[in-house]
Amino acid sequence: MGVFSHIGASRPKYDNMGAIPKGDSAYQILQAPQYTNMGDIDLKTNELYGILLSGAIIGVMAVILFNRKFR
Repeated sequence: MGVFSHIGASRPKYDNMGAIPKGDSAYQILQAPQYTNMGDIDLKTNELYGILLSGAIIGVMAVILFNRKFR
């Protein structure tokens, strides 16, 4: 029984997308050669600085919004 049957709501439309595989099939897919650089940050294209700047902006915005809400 799912949580939707407990609260009496209908199931969402995306419920039939499938589950996360329990075996190592996802791991085997990611061993393909086209996924070797997945997650790497290229320092030659200034991608690192964009990520750092974006993180700093999000952090400052979070602090400002938190202080406005709770002070």
